[in-house]
Amino acid sequence: MSITTKRAIFHVICVLSIAIAALFISKTLILLLLGVATCIFLAFEFLRLKISFMNNWFLLHFRSLLRETEVSRITGSSYVLIASFIALLAFERDVAVLALSFMAVGDAIATVVGSRIGKTKFLGKTIEGNIACLISCIAVGFVYFHAGLDISLLAILIGALAATIIQGITLPINDNLTIPLFSGLVMTLIQL
Repeated sequence: MSITTKRAIFHVICVLSIAIAALFISKTLILLLLGVATCIFLAFEFLRLKISFMNNWFLLHFRSLLRETEVSRITGSSYVLIASFIALLAFERDVAVLALSFMAVGDAIATVVGSRIGKTKFLGKTIEGNIACLISCIAVGFVYFHAGLDISLLAILIGALAATIIQGITLPINDNLTIPLFSGLVMTLIQL
């Protein structure tokens, strides 16, 4: 299994776990748990980047899940935790859950499809990956809609498009942060 596929599977499992937990746990408790987990994880990230033996231990155990840039910088997981906390704090629960799920599934599918069959680049990402992101986000939205999430079909479609657009642009900010926050903001505005 390629590193890209391993990372994608890890990404989907971790982020969907947070999103689904938010459906069953009170907002206060999920924010408390996420806040504590985020602080602990960021403290560990800071220490591992400052203390070489901690970074060596971390790389020994988790290198197969890291991008090369994450060896000497904070990982995408930190951005996932930060974005999850902000999304669940700032948006209504159902919007936050859907925005996080767009990031979990859409971003992972875009990366796998883009790296395997992507040929046509646009703004730094492949069109094939972007199409896969859009389709998977719409599919996730429809699953949640039929499961009873209180969000309109229009908000799902535009939110999926927003997630795809922000995922498809190479920005200096990690897309684990931009995808849920941008798509969540767009869906919130559509729901007004």
